[in-house]
Amino acid sequence: MKLSANRKLFLNIFLFLVVIGLIIFVIRDSLGEIFEELTTTPWPILAGVTAFGVISQLIEGYTIKNIAGEYNPSFSIMDGFFASAYATFYRVVTFGTGSIVAEVIYYRKKELKLSQGTGVTALRMITYKIAVMIWAIIFLFLESDVLQQEVPNGIMLVLIGMSVTLAIVAVLLLFSLNVSAQVVFVKISNRIFKKQRWRDLVDRANLQFYSLRETIQTFIQDKPVVFKVFASNMTKLAVWYVIPYFILSQSYPNLSITLSIALISFTVTLGGVLPAPGGIGGLEFVYVLLFKHIVDDVDAVSSLLLYRYATYLMPFLIGMVYVLITKQKEIKTEYEEAKETKKEVDEQS
Repeated sequence: MKLSANRKLFLNIFLFLVVIGLIIFVIRDSLGEIFEELTTTPWPILAGVTAFGVISQLIEGYTIKNIAGEYNPSFSIMDGFFASAYATFYRVVTFGTGSIVAEVIYYRKKELKLSQGTGVTALRMITYKIAVMIWAIIFLFLESDVLQQEVPNGIMLVLIGMSVTLAIVAVLLLFSLNVSAQVVFVKISNRIFKKQRWRDLVDRANLQFYSLRETIQTFIQDKPVVFKVFASNMTKLAVWYVIPYFILSQSYPNLSITLSIALISFTVTLGGVLPAPGGIGGLEFVYVLLFKHIVDDVDAVSSLLLYRYATYLMPFLIGMVYVLITKQKEIKTEYEEAKETKKEVDEQS
């Protein structure tokens, strides 16, 4: 028992040091430009952007609370607030590969079953993508003429992005809700994969689909909650979409708010489907590509960095503090347990 307790303590210390190392690496190499931009930003603009970021994070907490509350009524808005930040932190330090696993683990710590945590994660992504698509459709109707004039092939690009988003949502819902689709999935997989190891993976995935279907059906049956979740997703995106206009209107008083919101809506639609680690590079590329048609290139990049601060860096920093405090508490608890175990062993000997 003593050895096991010590191993657990040392493992947590090692993981704690690894996390700190990743934080230093990411902040220095990946987020350095954003921090530099913050040091040159006038404080009224920085305060406003920070406020937008905090508000959107609280709205996200409310969204997650409504989904997760179906399975754990004690799940609070602040639990959802930190769930989003926790997932963002691990998305950054794992370069986009570990956010889903981290989010499911977080829900597991909040007394949700594995299937329920997976369901909450999937539902959060599905409802978010649907909200992104709805805003894109609205502004495609409102600003299609200007988009076509300012951005060659802009409408076609947005339609492609919407189609990809729709396809992602459709596939997730198809495999989550349709038993026949799962049967076809298993049959095709068994024909393709002959090794038992791969077939075992398919079987485990199929079991998760069954559990996921039950979780999603529980959510869908509660119509008021469905409405709240979609409304809060739309509101969070509205807060995000106002940020570029808030920044750029200081230097461009004649900038149209509907055009600015339309462009960031199209940016999120396209940036979310381009292949880039963590969705970072894709969004940055599209943002500058679209906004440089209405503002100076330097201002476009500057507003992009501030937008990323509010929607990406801020949740990362909140998640970083949460992870470090949580990990420190775990190490302290395990240290006390190891001391108690050593004391018991000494007394017995």
